[in-house]
Amino acid sequence: MSEIDSVGVGGRVADLIGDGVTFTVVTARLAAASLAMAALSQAVRGAYDYVEGCAASVDRLADTAASIHVDADVVAAHRDAAAVMRSVLAEAEELANEAAEMAGDFRQAADGHEADYGPVAAAMQTGGADVADRTYYSNR
Repeated sequence: MSEIDSVGVGGRVADLIGDGVTFTVVTARLAAASLAMAALSQAVRGAYDYVEGCAASVDRLADTAASIHVDADVVAAHRDAAAVMRSVLAEAEELANEAAEMAGDFRQAADGHEADYGPVAAAMQTGGADVADRTYYSNR
């Protein structure tokens, strides 16, 4: 009895469609993850620029306050605030770089998945491939 006879044509077609959908979903999710990580990297860089601008603005305020002889504690508090803002910038830059790297990793994974399984998925969808019963692959 052939594989088609034992499983049935309907079961084989359903399996092929399911495999094609799984391949497409995995590829789409990897691409979406890549885009999300790239967007995160850009958002962090935008926040970095904003905080850096705020720190510079607070420094200018401290300079102005010092030039008009505002209380030294007030000037020091402004300089401390600017220093705190700058203290997080290195971590923000590191996070932005890591997110950008992860975006590339997800893109490479999607491309690799497409390269490895795309031709197989296409062959399975067109019916031009003779493959072993899916239970053969389930033990691998």
